Amino acid sequence: MTFSKGTMPAPLHRAANIVQAIGAALLDALVATIRPLLGRFSTGLSHVVTIAPNGLVLHTSQKDRLGPPQHLDSNVRAPETFHKGAVELRLPPEVFLTRALRLPDAGRSYLQPIITHRLERLTPWRADQVLYAYSVVDGVSEDGTIGVDLLATSVDLVAPFLARLANAGLTATALGSAAEPLDAPLRFDLYKGRTQPADDRLRGRIGRGLAILLSGLTVACLLSAVVAASAASNAEEVRQRLTALRTKLTLRGGVGTSRERILIEGKRTENATIVLIDKLSRALPDGTVLRELDIGPARIRLVGRSIDAPALIARLEAEAGLKNPRFAAPVIRDAEKRDAFDLVATRGDVMDVGQ
Repeated sequence: MTFSKGTMPAPLHRAANIVQAIGAALLDALVATIRPLLGRFSTGLSHVVTIAPNGLVLHTSQKDRLGPPQHLDSNVRAPETFHKGAVELRLPPEVFLTRALRLPDAGRSYLQPIITHRLERLTPWRADQVLYAYSVVDGVSEDGTIGVDLLATSVDLVAPFLARLANAGLTATALGSAAEPLDAPLRFDLYKGRTQPADDRLRGRIGRGLAILLSGLTVACLLSAVVAASAASNAEEVRQRLTALRTKLTLRGGVGTSRERILIEGKRTENATIVLIDKLSRALPDGTVLRELDIGPARIRLVGRSIDAPALIARLEAEAGLKNPRFAAPVIRDAEKRDAFDLVATRGDVMDVGQ
């Protein structure tokens, strides 16, 4: 039995689309990953490319030794040796924006989402247009914060330089600043994992291999589609029963039950743990140092020292949105005239089940 595109049953059509989407995604991901690795492991070479006023400057690096520079005029293809191995593109420092941040040491495990959440405040670009990398400065200061150096730029600023590199027949596997030593590993790599699949022959070889694998998946999907089609009537009956059950539950519990409100509130962006940590960093005054920060689904615990621990209660309520903050243990003033405190509170972004 054969089907034309217009007469193919809906389950089979959906299965075919799923297989095509999976195949395309796998092919792009494999080519992007394998291409630089093949070059790296087959030759042991990597390359550093900097920008010149009228072209590019190419360096070959092998065993951590940087070779002599080789100037390449605009629109001239790079020598064949530069098409093997990783390519590290170093852009002029003025393309980048630098920021020195102070963040709570207690939130060290959350640095990536915290910085991502603040990108539009830290840079003049939209968050989805920013390329960035960060590095933590060693040591924790007396106020319980750590230093974080941020290097950022925008996709639009980088695009002309990537076009120059493409004209030379090269694809960047790493992106950084020329201000860093060229013979040392990049401290800030803004382009990790962004290699574009440029080798059509490699794509063809991988595509043929994937075709064999996907043919087996296609057969499995077609068999699943036949089973799904035969069970369509049962699925419709189950759907109707579920609809009736939901109606009964709604009538019994009323619209907007406490559990429903909890689920809805928990999905709001402003109630995320990242935002809570951001509010805490602003609410805690100078002279307050956290030793422990334990954030649970409904409660939060802060342990540390402060010049005026009792004053924290009002600040955490007003600025961090915490509910019922209280001391879990007596406040003890030490020899340095600082209050040692153990404070617990209810998260203001989570509804109490009893409400």
